[in-house]
Amino acid sequence: MISTQSTMLVSSKDMVFSSDNVKKLVERCISKELIPVDWKCDQSDVRSNLQSLFECSRGQLGMFESVTDLFQALTNFLTAPGCANLLQFEGLYTTIPIIHNSIKGVEYVYKMDVLELLSFAIPCPFKDWQAELVRLAVKSRLKCFEAEWSSRFNSHCEMIKMDFGMIKMFAANLNECARALFKNTELCIPHLPDFSNAATDVESTDGSYEILKSFDEKYPMAKNRQFYARMFSWIATVGKLFNKVLEESFMSADDSKATVRLLKNGKDSYVMAHELLQSMKNKNMDVSEFEEEVLKMSNLATFNFREVAQKVKIDDMKNIEFIRINCKESTIAIPIPAPDGTYCVPASDALYDLISDIIVAKKVLQRINREQFEHIRSFFKSLEHIFLVSGGDYFISLDDVEWIKAKWEKTYEDHFKSTAAVKHIRKIRKGGFTEDDLDKELEYLNLYNCFPEMKREVELAYKVVTEDRNITLKLEDMHSAVFQCQMTILLENLPNVCKFLHSQKMCIKWVPYLRCVLCKMPQLDKILNKPPVTKEVIKELVEITTVSVVAPPEETDVIVEEKDQEVTSDVPKKKRSKKTKKSEESNQSTSESSTSPEPEVSNKSQSCPKCSRASHFADVANEKLRVSKVECKHLKKELANAELEVEIQKQKGMDKDERIRQLEELLKSKDNIIERQNMDLLVKQDTILNLEMEVEFNYNIIQGKSKTIEHLEKFLKKKGYRINELEAQQSSELRTMEPTRSDEETEGVRDVLFKLLEIQRTLKSGNPVGKCRELAQRICMKAHNKEIEDATRCEAIKFCEKAKVYIQAVNTQLEMIRGSRVVKPEEIPELPEFPALSKRFLKTHENIFKSEAPKICPSLLKTPEVKPGELADTDCLICIEEMESEEGTIKCECCKRRYHTECVQEWFKTKRTCPACSSVLLDDSEFPTLGRR
Repeated sequence: MISTQSTMLVSSKDMVFSSDNVKKLVERCISKELIPVDWKCDQSDVRSNLQSLFECSRGQLGMFESVTDLFQALTNFLTAPGCANLLQFEGLYTTIPIIHNSIKGVEYVYKMDVLELLSFAIPCPFKDWQAELVRLAVKSRLKCFEAEWSSRFNSHCEMIKMDFGMIKMFAANLNECARALFKNTELCIPHLPDFSNAATDVESTDGSYEILKSFDEKYPMAKNRQFYARMFSWIATVGKLFNKVLEESFMSADDSKATVRLLKNGKDSYVMAHELLQSMKNKNMDVSEFEEEVLKMSNLATFNFREVAQKVKIDDMKNIEFIRINCKESTIAIPIPAPDGTYCVPASDALYDLISDIIVAKKVLQRINREQFEHIRSFFKSLEHIFLVSGGDYFISLDDVEWIKAKWEKTYEDHFKSTAAVKHIRKIRKGGFTEDDLDKELEYLNLYNCFPEMKREVELAYKVVTEDRNITLKLEDMHSAVFQCQMTILLENLPNVCKFLHSQKMCIKWVPYLRCVLCKMPQLDKILNKPPVTKEVIKELVEITTVSVVAPPEETDVIVEEKDQEVTSDVPKKKRSKKTKKSEESNQSTSESSTSPEPEVSNKSQSCPKCSRASHFADVANEKLRVSKVECKHLKKELANAELEVEIQKQKGMDKDERIRQLEELLKSKDNIIERQNMDLLVKQDTILNLEMEVEFNYNIIQGKSKTIEHLEKFLKKKGYRINELEAQQSSELRTMEPTRSDEETEGVRDVLFKLLEIQRTLKSGNPVGKCRELAQRICMKAHNKEIEDATRCEAIKFCEKAKVYIQAVNTQLEMIRGSRVVKPEEIPELPEFPALSKRFLKTHENIFKSEAPKICPSLLKTPEVKPGELADTDCLICIEEMESEEGTIKCECCKRRYHTECVQEWFKTKRTCPACSSVLLDDSEFPTLGRR
């Protein structure tokens, strides 16, 4: 009926769900992009709804082999304590409470799951529409017990001891009542409600009245009186027996021990610090030694089991029941109650859900380019306060998970969302697929467009899906291989995510063949060099720590047997690797001969190059084992002395009761030391077995990675040559550019340097001195006028001298900047103005050659600035001639135009107004300004 902590296999026939609740479950566990728009959740049972979902998905849910796999994945979420409230279920629904085992083998269940657990044992002796109505009525009736039961909770993390015998008896009583109910055909219904009379419509607190009213419209009570009579009798019986079991077996249960969850995440075990503190306080235990430390920690901070054993006193450890909670790996993150009344999930599971949404649901890597990938880097950069690189809490709250999802949805909407259709993984042939098929599928999905380096992951990903598989590869294997390739590329480009996974000890679980650069391979080599821990060593440690006391046969045998049973029940059963089994067989064969020497390390381990160094970690562990062995031997000697004393007392003729009392006191005085040794031994055994499994797993990875490493070394060597070439080319181009600092002064000097280099190139290409001399020579040859020839030569000499001064200034500033001394921008003098040919020279050229003279280095000429209050025209409106300068001109104060003085004086003979604006215009020579001297 109810599974234990192990993997659950629940049949869909046992699940009773309304279609609305099935839809809520699917939307909670599957990304919205993978749920078809045309899917209608309107079938009568769970499997039919999931079958229609699987068919409408058209291969998008190919990561599930069948509807059964999809159903099992959704069922895993129903094991979350209080998941009905998380999903806001209404009407008919079924949850699956899990029974968890403590370290001592006692079965426990969450207090919040007790009502759902008991409802599992309630049969339904009705069929078809009658069964649906009865289940709804029973569900609403049992809700009446929720308030009273919840009032007994001190925390949502609390658990209570489970009694399966009581549940079996409860179910047997209900079955007897059901048989008696159907045998009795003379049941009557006193005070049936009249739904046709509005005056009697009174809403009930549990909703049963509304349920009956809705069914009365379809199945009237007047026509189905016998069924309704049986239903009311059945509901009353169930409620009475349910209340009796709840009060006698749970409300009055002995909860003298504090319950603390031991959360198993992979090979490690953790205890939530605040849960430990709260549970011990509820039982009035002394927490003064670590209370202040815990209060400073975050709400989801944890201690490992070794830290708990060091912080909690021995007497208190006896009164704490540590209950194993396996945080098993699943495609869906399963919430667990947090000490503050909320829910949390493993941080690595939340990260895996996020990456699955990026790769599988939204298929972002199929549609982006290298530039867009920066948005993904920025997004994960913003999550570093949750997924700490240095290693944070192993759990995060559901509020943080929802915040992460909302932030990712906004990032997707802003940068990645597109109306362009994406490609989906195609169906594979019946014979499976090959490595080449996987390569073609990645190319078909356009994954090589942005990530061509993904091609090198094909071989390794294919090996992962084909490892230890003798069956034909299926569609879900193709989904897995494509996902592994994308996951590898994503992690390679997000180094901080890899660091977080390393801190969570998940760095090689997501992508088995992806080597974690943070893992210290020398330590692995040292562990590989160590011989495996044999069965004899473990047996010897157990024998040393399990102490027996010599007493009278009829009494001591019973005590020792109970003690042995307690010790062996605390030792967890572990699967042994192949290496351990081989070493056990070899050690067993050597132990049969009394004169055989101790087993030696095989030649293979001695000659292996990876087993040449000793492991510091294993040495420390062996040293601790040796110390504990010595301590246990001393303890054994002390107990032997105690046994001798008991024997002496026996010889003196003391009565049996006195001897038993003294023996019990002696055992009690030594019990604390023995229990501490037993706990340390359990931890050391777990460490040894975990190391063996890790060594075997990593050794296989190392062997499989050898070819990949050689390929990558060749690839890196080629890249190194290319980088050296680029660096040499870059250094030659930047050798003349000084200084190279990146501060503001250096940037200013660099701008001046670039400007001077541009001017130098212009001077070299323009050749101002040569061009000026060429123009002057051409004019002299065509003028045939001595006055013009003299003026032209003077103009050319004057221009060449100024040009040479300008060129020398440019060269001087370049030498100053390129010198060894660091130059500041304000220390660089301004360049003189580049010379320009006079207007008279240009006009002479135009008169002789009937064309404008070519400009010499026009980019170096300064544009004449227009003074405030003046126009930019340079022609006199009276004579239509160009004004070479402001000298010999008169300006109109109204329109700001200038005229030749001679032209204006001729104009004044007829008018005293401005030729442009007709305002009064006066000659300064005739009418000087008042106040001048």
